[in-house]
Amino acid sequence: MKRVRWGILGCGKIAHSFAKALQKVAGSELHAVAARDAERAQAFAAEHGAAGAYGSYEALLADPEVDAVYIATIHPQHAAWIAHCAYAGKHVLCEKPLTMNLREAKHAVKVAKEKRCLLREAFMYRHHPQTQRVVDLVESGVIGKVRMIDATFCFNAGECPESRLQDKALGGGGILDVGCYPMSFARLIAGRAQGRLFAEPLELKAVGHLDMQTKVDMWTTAVLRFEGDVLARCTCAVQMSAENQVVIFGERGRIIVESPWFCNGRIRTVLDDDQADEVIEPMLGRDLYAYEIESFAGELRGQAIGARAVGMRLDDSLGNMKALDWWRAEIGLAYEADR
Repeated sequence: MKRVRWGILGCGKIAHSFAKALQKVAGSELHAVAARDAERAQAFAAEHGAAGAYGSYEALLADPEVDAVYIATIHPQHAAWIAHCAYAGKHVLCEKPLTMNLREAKHAVKVAKEKRCLLREAFMYRHHPQTQRVVDLVESGVIGKVRMIDATFCFNAGECPESRLQDKALGGGGILDVGCYPMSFARLIAGRAQGRLFAEPLELKAVGHLDMQTKVDMWTTAVLRFEGDVLARCTCAVQMSAENQVVIFGERGRIIVESPWFCNGRIRTVLDDDQADEVIEPMLGRDLYAYEIESFAGELRGQAIGARAVGMRLDDSLGNMKALDWWRAEIGLAYEADR
């Protein structure tokens, strides 16, 4: 099995999580890491066993030993570095959101295809067997026809206006950081309810709170209607705590996913006819990020994606960006990249 030698752009928290997972995936290895601060890159490389450490992203892309790049930079830098990676002949796994908006995403996909580079958006939960099990339950018809999906991803970061979570120039705000998760889950389930891989909303209405200082969304909810009158509510926040779960309501009951994003909770099926709840215990034992690494490396080796697999394809990523643009427009949130 040909080993995939990875490079990582950025040394933030998510990059550390990814690097730890790489050590647990057969056939993949961390070859190099890059940061704007060379000392920070060297410390990261020492911690995770990388052979190379670079003080610039350009230097890493010039390394002929790097096969694939994981982009872990702030959101506004994703589009440019996807393009730089593609022109350097590197395959790309980019942390979500793929870009700041649909226009950038379309360009990123175009460049990757022109340069024959594999490009994927890193939604780790979409590769976990828990998500596949939820989809299997929906498609089995155990709760009948799907009526509504309620998906929430919120946390309270407090007031940190200069952080990447809340600084507008850094792509701050809830929709792009965590709202992309509920949106992707709602589109996935709405699609599978209609026999398709995913679905696009026919209607979307939203309200939200934009911070007076940072001008980005701190908490917001979008309500969507899909084909077949499947409805969804997507809620996200970076300054509010909530019960982060997904509930799928059907004509005969509901499916409750207790930990949809980190995949370490139960799946409960509750039926209306007083049958005992069916409980699927947490599917633990493996690093959450290992699944997406394994999936990406498999594609590089020519392994076909299963016809009904739940991983994010490029057309799915483009649809998600389009829906996020719509959500932001509804609450009056625009970034420099939208101009």
